[in-house]
Amino acid sequence: MACMPLSAAAVASAVCYLVAARKKTHGDILTKMKRLVLVEPNANTDLVKIAVVEVDVPKPKSGQVLVKMAAAPVNPSDVSSWLIQGEMAADGGGVQEVKGSVLAEPRLMGSEGCGVVVASGGGVMAGNLVGKKVGAVPTQGSYSQYVCVDAMGKAWELDQSVPVEDCASFFVNPLTAMAIIDTVKKHGEKIFIHTAAASQLGQMIVRVAPSMDVTVVCCVRRQEQADTLAALGVKHIVIQEDGWQTELKALIESLKIKVAFDCIAGDMTGTLVGLLPEGSTVHVYGGLSSRVMSSIGVRDLIYAKKKVQGFYVTDWIMAGGGLKTVIRLKSAYKIINPGLRSGNWASSQFVDCTMEEMWPKYLAMLASPGQRDKKLRIRF
Repeated sequence: MACMPLSAAAVASAVCYLVAARKKTHGDILTKMKRLVLVEPNANTDLVKIAVVEVDVPKPKSGQVLVKMAAAPVNPSDVSSWLIQGEMAADGGGVQEVKGSVLAEPRLMGSEGCGVVVASGGGVMAGNLVGKKVGAVPTQGSYSQYVCVDAMGKAWELDQSVPVEDCASFFVNPLTAMAIIDTVKKHGEKIFIHTAAASQLGQMIVRVAPSMDVTVVCCVRRQEQADTLAALGVKHIVIQEDGWQTELKALIESLKIKVAFDCIAGDMTGTLVGLLPEGSTVHVYGGLSSRVMSSIGVRDLIYAKKKVQGFYVTDWIMAGGGLKTVIRLKSAYKIINPGLRSGNWASSQFVDCTMEEMWPKYLAMLASPGQRDKKLRIRF
């Protein structure tokens, strides 16, 4: 059988595809780069050892892009106990006990950041990102001058009119805010309690919640935190001083609250369970108290049918498989991207540092109550 000749349109389409899929570069690319790594975890933060090392700049494979990083945030999860305090360290496919010992291999640090795509390893999607500002979620750590990430699912095109460094916290906090509000609505509720509510995440939540028809009752520790939230328009704020539990109980009853999100743990989880009515749920997504959940009444769980559930934003992102994940994230970023502009709902208040300054500045911020509500940002 004779082969049918290709039409001019088919040939043109094939040529266009090959051109679009070829490897591309944008600007000059270094051969060596600096990277921040964890050398020795320890339960005593004064003994933690972190180093800046020089390594080869990675080369993107097909479907990947090389991002020249502009900035990366230091999230609490990036320095949580399993990473910094010597309890655990990820080791490829498993988990390695490291309690206070030097790691066999320095651990790469950082979970998100932003920059400009300077090269693609081939592929249409990767090629389309070259020269654009993106948010990156690298598996090899975001505290690096360059990172390689998959073009699909690991590099997210940002609003090109926003300064790229403003988008350093484009992923963890904004998506957690969206996920928390979405989870509240899936409970069939339009109001919930949030602890440690003056954090950067807490401020994002209260700024975006009204547009999603959700009300937040905020629990904070200090008057200045309450003042910050009041300036953002929050109506229901409980300061954890004498009598605060009675005040919160009255709000729960008058507003018919049945959902809470707790990032403190310790006694706070049990307190919320006890205050909430029958059939309520407390979602725990952090442990700022550095203590295990406690004071949870057995009768509350058995007879009042109350629930305590862990909440992890990655589970929300990945729910339903790949296609639903992509659809969910695209929908979320239609709201998040414009919110990243300075002063908008998803923007953060940053304190800047270099890689070399990161750890001492982080410890100094922990010791300063006035700085705890801000986020440390590494600038490359």
